[in-house]
Amino acid sequence: MLRRLISLTVALAVWQACAVLADSVIFPSPLACLEAAGIAWSDGTLVKNTLASLGRVGVGFSLAAVLGVLLGALSGILGTAGLGFRDVLELLRPIPPIAWVPIAILWFGLGDKSAWFVVFLGAFFPIFIQVAHAFANCPDEYVEVAQAYEASAVHAFVWVRVPAAAPHIAQGLRVGLGLAWTSVIAAELVGVKNGLGDRIQQLRYVSDYEGMLVCMITIGLLGWAMTTAANVVQRWAVPWQKSSV
Repeated sequence: MLRRLISLTVALAVWQACAVLADSVIFPSPLACLEAAGIAWSDGTLVKNTLASLGRVGVGFSLAAVLGVLLGALSGILGTAGLGFRDVLELLRPIPPIAWVPIAILWFGLGDKSAWFVVFLGAFFPIFIQVAHAFANCPDEYVEVAQAYEASAVHAFVWVRVPAAAPHIAQGLRVGLGLAWTSVIAAELVGVKNGLGDRIQQLRYVSDYEGMLVCMITIGLLGWAMTTAANVVQRWAVPWQKSSV
């Protein structure tokens, strides 16, 4: 904790010094941004746009988590039969979520649906790939133990394959959540009428650089909070793999 406080203090001091040296309206100081944050908080714009972005992430990520885990587990269990499905998705996976924004707008129009779709795509692929890989590569010794105890297919799946895949599932969900957050900001830059991404665009039009930085810092803080919370949940849900976080 002390190390983080020292690092934050040094970073703010460097930022303030650079702002003083630059002496430009396009490089606002931390104090100016703090004042802008107070105004945005008091008039409700910061809270409203933050909640809009979080809501879109909640919907898109939830859909991606459910389908990614289910389809990934099915693909992994099917073995070679599931490779074809994974190969098709591997062709789509390198496409960045922001590249889907124009198509999402054409398909779903401006609004939440297009943003949900972009968030879904950003989160789905890492979840699916991690889960499929985990179920397709269950350690042989685990399977042999289940066979030695004559466990049924259901019991072997629940008590052997799922616990073995759990660390990878948790990691995929954690990575997917981070990509969902960055994807929603990209989608909001052009696809919706509120949210932190849209707010940055609006402030750019009026040259409110302090407000833009406030939104960017808010995005960073919330992303850090999501990652920290995901790490805590992973350590709690998968205690036998604490060192993997």
